[in-house]
Amino acid sequence: MPVFTNPTLIRDVVLVLHSAVVLYSILFSATFISQWYRGALRKINDVRLAWSVFMAGMACNSFSFIMSDFYFTADPGALLWIKTGYLMMMIALLGFSFALEKILPYRTRHGFTVAVAIVAVITVLAPREFLTALALSASLVVFGILVLFFTFFVRNTSGVVKGSLRMIVVGFVIGFVGYLLRSDFIYYELGEPIYLFGAFCLVAGLLIMGVAVLGSPALDELDWNEQMLELYVIHSSGILLYHEKFIPTVDLDENLTAAGLAGVQELFKEITQSKAGLNRLSVGEFDILFAQRNDFTTVLVASSPYRVLLDKVRDFSDQFELLFGVEAKTFSGEVTQFKQADRLTKRLFSTTIAT
Repeated sequence: MPVFTNPTLIRDVVLVLHSAVVLYSILFSATFISQWYRGALRKINDVRLAWSVFMAGMACNSFSFIMSDFYFTADPGALLWIKTGYLMMMIALLGFSFALEKILPYRTRHGFTVAVAIVAVITVLAPREFLTALALSASLVVFGILVLFFTFFVRNTSGVVKGSLRMIVVGFVIGFVGYLLRSDFIYYELGEPIYLFGAFCLVAGLLIMGVAVLGSPALDELDWNEQMLELYVIHSSGILLYHEKFIPTVDLDENLTAAGLAGVQELFKEITQSKAGLNRLSVGEFDILFAQRNDFTTVLVASSPYRVLLDKVRDFSDQFELLFGVEAKTFSGEVTQFKQADRLTKRLFSTTIAT
């Protein structure tokens, strides 16, 4: 690791940047673990817990490098702090990859986690000259599973959730580049300016990623496809235009159910004197999400009132209106034409529909 013993401006700037990584990592880690603990359902594969572990590892890693770069600059103290820093990062990456592999629907058989665990064991025994390469290897393994994670959820989310995930991707890429540039090789081969730029990138990437994660409802809604029950498109006259089941449920008269839902919507519009109507209605263990258009209303019956589901209902309504707006406006009682909305449902809700 680079050693900063002389009181120079470069030393002070590097110390401030490293300290910022520690401070913000601890702050984000504490916030994520608090959100996870206070959640109604605490699951071991919750992304908040995974991000908390990752941020805690970043804090321990940077703190250990501060010790080795600025205060314990000679062996054996320097080697002890360097190995501690790398090992803490390995442990964080281990927990993070384990959580992501449990979340993702792919059959990875925890291959990424096992790979990081092997690198962590080697790190304990390896001499100093191999530590940077080992850390890079573990980082690349986790980078691989993060690419899978981001690709999957960007494809299967919409609205504000998709925007948040894109910001997380941007932050992670900037931070990852910064982590690489803040390495021994960069400092000794390319010089202090590139090393400093890497440190700035690491802080910037950490801030972008942390703020995006904090503001993203995706943390609570990654299992959105498990919450959907039934989808209805109801004409303003109360007639059911389109209906799909996402999971097998009790057989009910779907036309009668559609008429009841339309009646509830009209009742609340009358009570509130609002043209917009309901957005969400909770009934026992179920939540009913509405998206109203001029000639029809889309209704999703779900187990939880996720924001991503409301976004999807609105997106579906917009595209349904684009495809069938004329037919809905001139509707005369024939509904078979609306069955073509199956493709739209599969594309937006991305799940297997029950038969």
